[in-house]
Amino acid sequence: MLQIRIDQQFAQIGLNIQKSFLGLRTTQPQIELDIKKPELKIHSPRPKVYIDQRQCFADMDRRAPDAFGEYNVQFARREAFEAIGEIAAEGDILAQIENGATIEDIAGRAMDRDIDYNVTAIPKQPPKIEADVRPVEIELIRGRVDLQLQRGRVENLFEWGKVNVYIEQKNYLNISWEEMVNVKG
Repeated sequence: MLQIRIDQQFAQIGLNIQKSFLGLRTTQPQIELDIKKPELKIHSPRPKVYIDQRQCFADMDRRAPDAFGEYNVQFARREAFEAIGEIAAEGDILAQIENGATIEDIAGRAMDRDIDYNVTAIPKQPPKIEADVRPVEIELIRGRVDLQLQRGRVENLFEWGKVNVYIEQKNYLNISWEEMVNVKG
């Protein structure tokens, strides 16, 4: 009897895969600001007040000119410090340009104030008062902002993917046979 034997092996392929890669290298944009601050120059000449009270003192015979002068000096200092504080506050308002305050706004606000003067008469004759008032001189030097932009960059580092195909196992077919003798005896 004839016995046939068939051995076979299928082929196998292998894949060597290299994935694609996308690398991005970025450079951030930069902004350089050159800022020149605004300046506000305020010159406020002091007012001059001329008071002739010789006749008042002669009538009342109470306060000597030196004592009265000292009293008025203290009063003037107090008023001057308040005026300086007010001018500084107005300067701070103008320095904050983002709030939109203008010199006209501040000048208009100053004009709306009611000023109350009270003069007490010394019994027989009031003092003779003359004032020399000068306006406040304001000079604004505008600030500026210069901007320089250095643009950012994006560099593309792309590597293509690859697929290499190779035979990992070869195929074969092997056919063999044997003749078998059947012995009966």
